[in-house]
Amino acid sequence: MKSCLLIILLLLMAVPTYSQYKLSKIDEFKINSLLDVDIVDYSPKNKLYLGFMNSSEGDRILLINKKGEIIANKNLKGQEPNQYVSNLNAMTFSKDGDIWLQTVTHILLYDQMLVQKKRIPYPSSVKMQIYGRKEAFPYFYKDSPESGFSFITNPSGTNSYMPNGKTNSDLIEVYNTEIDELHRIAPIADRSIYGKLDNSLVSSLYFIVYSINKNSRKVFLTTRLDDEITVYNLETGKLESKIKINHGDFKVLKLNTIASKDLSSDGRESLGARNHKVFSMDNDLIVLDYIKEIPYGIYEIKKADDPSYQHMQDADYHKLILFDGNRQVSEDIPMPTNGHLMLGLLDDQLLFKIVDPDVEEDFIRYQVFKLVKE
Repeated sequence: MKSCLLIILLLLMAVPTYSQYKLSKIDEFKINSLLDVDIVDYSPKNKLYLGFMNSSEGDRILLINKKGEIIANKNLKGQEPNQYVSNLNAMTFSKDGDIWLQTVTHILLYDQMLVQKKRIPYPSSVKMQIYGRKEAFPYFYKDSPESGFSFITNPSGTNSYMPNGKTNSDLIEVYNTEIDELHRIAPIADRSIYGKLDNSLVSSLYFIVYSINKNSRKVFLTTRLDDEITVYNLETGKLESKIKINHGDFKVLKLNTIASKDLSSDGRESLGARNHKVFSMDNDLIVLDYIKEIPYGIYEIKKADDPSYQHMQDADYHKLILFDGNRQVSEDIPMPTNGHLMLGLLDDQLLFKIVDPDVEEDFIRYQVFKLVKE
């Protein structure tokens, strides 16, 4: 009897326990626009959001105040001296409130009037182009707050796998503009899941999902099919730690060996679970946005009701998990109704775009929520 009680106690001790968190709405604003507007960054210093809209003439770069008013709106793609030619991949505010834009060949610095101040070409072993969305431009100062301006060339949410056998074994490529040096970090062999994937899923290792912390000069990296976040020092390239992810619903990761046949799909559209985004917040908080698997029967019903339905765009299947920089501290946290996580803000706040698929509106609704420990 005592041995049975001891076994039960040990099993209970082995089950991780987490704090309870909820999202509490604290603010809301509307952007008057018939075109969709995505927000990518926020400047606390200037109290401005940086975003874009897709128009018939190309992406329009936007500056938006906290009331939702668009105060700058310009198409910067084209052949003019103030414009860029290739597709825009990423954007962010500089530490001084200017705006960095990253294309596949250049980074460009603009002031808040959207006048170009600087244009820097850069090399990259893999030319990644993003369509329909923009990532946060992952720059940092390598040597000190004033020198060693560097950035990651391959954006989060992209796959650098090359089936011709020329794929590099490292996942992150970093370019230092001051010394014109390109180097790579984060070898795939560092990933614990590496040994569980068969050859049919090798490319999944290269589908990177990451966020950087400019102050600590660290990158928090996972992949689309993964059960950990690896933390690398961007100055040294060294692996500092691994943070285990205990997803509430990511069944395929429990298998001893994972093959492509284990992943649910409908043609080219994945129906399986995946890691979607990582956000590095202040106070060492890390937020993971992952997508749960959708049962095929439910997917069929939704697709029949709405032929444009996409699993990854359905807020009901997105969940959040919190980490304190060293370990997981929450269970799955549901999204707000129709909420799509766009940005991490200061003071444990998150910015969501609210998209009701059943209602057409002549504005874009955004809401700010605070993570609250219950």
